[in-house]
Amino acid sequence: MSTDRAPETPRTEAAVQPYRPAYDVTPHYRMPLQTTPLNGTVELYDESDPVVWVPDAYGQMVPMRRSAAPAPMQPMPPRDLTPQPLIDPRAQIVAAGGVLAAGTGWGIGQALAPLAGIGAGGLMWLAIAIVGWKLAPALMGGRTTVENHTHVTNNNRWFGRSNTTVNH
Repeated sequence: MSTDRAPETPRTEAAVQPYRPAYDVTPHYRMPLQTTPLNGTVELYDESDPVVWVPDAYGQMVPMRRSAAPAPMQPMPPRDLTPQPLIDPRAQIVAAGGVLAAGTGWGIGQALAPLAGIGAGGLMWLAIAIVGWKLAPALMGGRTTVENHTHVTNNNRWFGRSNTTVNH
């Protein structure tokens, strides 16, 4: 006999019988005190909602419980008839920023416009003026030239001692 599988048990009637507990598990409900049968329609507790007639998608009136019916139309609130500004305030701010930028650009253009007029001739006259300003004192003469010579000697020693001598 192989040890890989459990031994098979033969199927008997006892193996196929459903489980039956030893005691009765069915619920026992008490009957109401009235023993005579009731006559008439039965209305459940949840069905006391009134029925209303509402139009369907095709215009026909159909019955429907009030709890399932759509909410009635609410009256529209009165309109605000106060006059609105002609131009949106935010748009005014954006437009003012654009006007400021355009005005600033125009002003800078007006200030720098003369520089655009300086061409080769204007730069030549500027160079002549600078050379004349530098050469004029030398060409005028009558001035004496003064030369100053100063000789400074600094001797550094140990422990931060320094000796400085100035010769004119």
